[in-house]
Amino acid sequence: MSRTAVFKLCLVAAIAAVIFASFAYSETDIPMADIIARKPISDYEFPGLQKKISLDIRAMDVTQFLKFLASDGNLNIITSKSVTGPLSLLINDVTIGDALEIALSMNGFAYQVKGNIITVMTAAEFKTMFGVEFYDQRGMATYQLKYASPKNVATILGNIKSEIGKIIYDDSTGTLILIDTPAKIREMDDIIKKQEIPTVVRILPLDTRVYEFKYARVDVVKDEIAKALTVDIGTMRSDLRTNTIVVSDLPHQLEKMDVLIRAFDRKTREVFIEAKVVEVTLSDKLQWGIDWSRIIQMAGSMIDITLTPQVSLPLSLAAGTIGKLTVATTSTNALSVILETLATVAETRILSNPHITVEEGKEAKIEVIEKQPYQEETTTTASGGTTTSSKSYQWVNIGVSLSVTPRINQDGYISMLIKPEVSSISAWYGGAAQAAGAVPVVKSANAQTTVTIKDGVTIIIAGLVKDNKTTSEHKIPLLGDIPWVGLGFKKISNEIVRTETVVFITPRIVTGDVTFLLEKDMPKPSRGLRK
Repeated sequence: MSRTAVFKLCLVAAIAAVIFASFAYSETDIPMADIIARKPISDYEFPGLQKKISLDIRAMDVTQFLKFLASDGNLNIITSKSVTGPLSLLINDVTIGDALEIALSMNGFAYQVKGNIITVMTAAEFKTMFGVEFYDQRGMATYQLKYASPKNVATILGNIKSEIGKIIYDDSTGTLILIDTPAKIREMDDIIKKQEIPTVVRILPLDTRVYEFKYARVDVVKDEIAKALTVDIGTMRSDLRTNTIVVSDLPHQLEKMDVLIRAFDRKTREVFIEAKVVEVTLSDKLQWGIDWSRIIQMAGSMIDITLTPQVSLPLSLAAGTIGKLTVATTSTNALSVILETLATVAETRILSNPHITVEEGKEAKIEVIEKQPYQEETTTTASGGTTTSSKSYQWVNIGVSLSVTPRINQDGYISMLIKPEVSSISAWYGGAAQAAGAVPVVKSANAQTTVTIKDGVTIIIAGLVKDNKTTSEHKIPLLGDIPWVGLGFKKISNEIVRTETVVFITPRIVTGDVTFLLEKDMPKPSRGLRK
């Protein structure tokens, strides 16, 4: 066979390889497969690749040939140091892209296209960089089977694949991967379509476990558990009456489910809250509220108290007051010292001393409320002109309301969301105080703060100031009761008394097995005073 005939045969083979690779990369009609194949250089949209040339070269250095194509086609071509050797080529009316593909394939060179740069390297260098053979004509198709067993389908396809083909499957997830020539992948795709039908049931290695919750509620956590199930495989059923769920899933997924359910079904911890609501009557010296720096100075080393930055109240109860909420923490042993020190500078009165136990994450509410009545009068006129009046009493809540939501972290600290509110009647609308038809105007101050403290530390919330208006009458007996004349024998005076409400909160973590009121009476080690 002559040299020209050999060259023509190589040219035909190279062009056939290019056409085959182009066909392999084009979109296929396989709906469930993603075929991956090498993209030929002539498929890239570089204008110079479509220019046609005719060449007759003998033993020309390949690097010089690539420089010629780059110059003639206005291309960016870079070669590695290993790209060397002679090249002989006889072509007529062929595009530069096909000529480049033929020349590289005849000499066993590979290429990479990045941006508008073509990098030419040896096949060994390409495999070192990307881990695959450059001239491997195999493609890859991935299937997610829903009905057929991947193992059974893989057994059938094993007799059809080519010698260079490979089949990988995972029966638990229904995954089937084909690595073969595009023609073989299309042939095997027809078989997969005939196997993947709803009448075929794939048997999965499922396990079933029953979880009976001790503390958590099934209706609360079942949505989170459902998110952890294997998609289209795992199932869950629940029974609210017995607080039980039944989970069916893959064995390795059930191991994760055990960890998840143990985290959800944790024993609920509780917080015992001891509160004291103290009302302090403010004198002229304390008209802006309690001076805590003075209280700390008077108590000296007998207390350990920490003041945090003040929090502004959204509404002050008394006109002209500063309107600041003071939050502080102190040890439980110092609480009695603080109360005694307060009593030396102002008149104090304990409004309430409640104790309450609440589960972590839930709200506990403490109220010291006075129901203030007021009268409503309703007038009804009948069609005949008859007018009737009816009176009824309504009630409005006045006093102190405190809501506490505790949360316990892993280190034993308690984070408390505290919402105190103090309300009072500032005036009466539509008449004198408690007169018929008069409606009370309620003024309230509320705040919200979050404090993180150790178990047993006392929180002090102060700065809730309000004005109480009182009316007193002084008269001479008998003479003061005479109409008109009695006005000269009696005196009516209005007095405004300003008070500040101080709330002391002491939370303690309890197990719920023993009543904490009994634990309080147990002997505890004494703590010395700090010097």
